[in-house]
Amino acid sequence: MDIASASAAVQAATMGSKSSNAAAALAGNFDTFLKLLTTQLMHQDPTNPMSSDQFTQQLVQMSGVEQSIQTNRNLETLITAYSIQNANNAVSMLGKSVTGSGTGALLENGQAKWSFATAADAPDTVLQVINSDGATVYTEKMNTSKGSHQFTWDGKDSKGNSLPDGTYFLKVTANAANGNPVAVDTRTSGIVTAIDMSTTDPMLTVNGAQIRYSQIISVKQPEAA
Repeated sequence: MDIASASAAVQAATMGSKSSNAAAALAGNFDTFLKLLTTQLMHQDPTNPMSSDQFTQQLVQMSGVEQSIQTNRNLETLITAYSIQNANNAVSMLGKSVTGSGTGALLENGQAKWSFATAADAPDTVLQVINSDGATVYTEKMNTSKGSHQFTWDGKDSKGNSLPDGTYFLKVTANAANGNPVAVDTRTSGIVTAIDMSTTDPMLTVNGAQIRYSQIISVKQPEAA
């Protein structure tokens, strides 16, 4: 194992591992680096000594690895703080009425509501209401203009049969007059009933479906019954 190999081993240890593990690897390999450097200096050919440029380059490489580890450690600290802040904010939303980007809505008393926005005029717009099993139960065509729109479903399928209360999802497919697809942002509103904090971006359960914390656009106290 030569000096270059020791330096390469340290750089490899910093990739795909946490900063604490990388720091431990750096400490061990830096000791090996110094021992190899000292040994090479002691046994070098006096008539053909090692170039000081080579020493400098190797030291710069070790220093760069150390700085990368410190940067990763700082990023880990920021990510942890961000996760804690998101978790605290998400918990405060429990029981609140929120609106966010999502397709799930709760059918209650024969009514479910969604809102969606199209990025441009879309005369060929198809709305599909999908149940929790993934089956399309209702389809409606619309001629939508650019901007926000409201859609209220009466809870009846395409044959006019009343469907049971529960969570349903809205799929909006919009196309312009020339057939090109138009971007659609579907939004839903409801009470936050559960929170999953297993990720840095907590998942909020709204209307029986999950919405990311980062996708919430408004929060308010639920209206009194």
